[in-house]
Amino acid sequence: MTHVLHRLVDYLSTRSSRNLPSLDEGHPVEQAKSLLELCQEQGINIVTLDDPEYPENLRKVRDCPELLFVKGCLTPGDRIAVAIVGTRNPTVVGQAVAAEIAADLAAAGVTIVSGLAYGIDACAHSAALNARGRTIACLGHGVDQVYPKANWALYREIPEAGALVSEYLPGTGPKPWHFPERNRLISGLSLGVVVVEAGLKSGALITADWALRQGRPVMCVPGSVKSAASQGTNRLIQEGAYLVTCAEDVLSFLRQDNEYVPQPETAGAIQSVSLEESLVLNCLARCEYIEDICDELNEIPVYRTMSLLSALEVRGYVRSLAGGKYLLTPAGQKLIT
Repeated sequence: MTHVLHRLVDYLSTRSSRNLPSLDEGHPVEQAKSLLELCQEQGINIVTLDDPEYPENLRKVRDCPELLFVKGCLTPGDRIAVAIVGTRNPTVVGQAVAAEIAADLAAAGVTIVSGLAYGIDACAHSAALNARGRTIACLGHGVDQVYPKANWALYREIPEAGALVSEYLPGTGPKPWHFPERNRLISGLSLGVVVVEAGLKSGALITADWALRQGRPVMCVPGSVKSAASQGTNRLIQEGAYLVTCAEDVLSFLRQDNEYVPQPETAGAIQSVSLEESLVLNCLARCEYIEDICDELNEIPVYRTMSLLSALEVRGYVRSLAGGKYLLTPAGQKLIT
């Protein structure tokens, strides 16, 4: 407790009283004692940078916070974490995809990180909880505040199966500039960021930008070129973001640099291939060149066929060769019906 008090004193000494909403003006030592008492009363843990509980992934980030205020608990297993973010106004398809990926990752033992906002964030948290997995919500205000109010139920449930995390003092209300700052925690806590539906001005793109600065991979679910909700994600893919369509894609990609990520085949909740992917695989038993494949799959748009081929290749079911040629791998041949 002594080291926490010392950390708090240092922290408070560098901030003006107007930035300390929960504390009366006074000496930093008295303010620190008051803050400790307040956190104990409200069940808020204070985790310092030198505590063993401080998240390993976040500790590696250059601008990581000196202090975290936590409701719930952080565990060593949260090292295997993936952020899922997106628009506050998702389509029905976007909600379904976000929920499916989050649930399957959670079932595989991956902690789901998001921002407790409307839309994709809420879908990701809810799906992780429903799958009896762990989830962490990074807040742009004090952990004793609920925002948006509509997510009150999630706010109460998450500490039972994860944690609410903030770098802001208890009593700090939501401010517009807090949310871009907290987005660096979402990416910093995670091995990678998955973006599901994001417009060109979506806050999820800020999280993706933080991830790139932190050296964390950005993965995106492609969407219709006619959907405003997918303009941001499609642009990220054009700029080099990794295309994913399911949880297995995410796990396969992350395992390239993180040997402790669960093997995709061990995730029982993850289905092998979708109906569209099955059609592509069966087509490859007869066709090899991309022109022939697209001609045969004329009911599937060309851009969608290319996305499916890319996803299948990453998952080890398809191998691409020079000249637009694609071949089934042994793993892919086993999936042909």
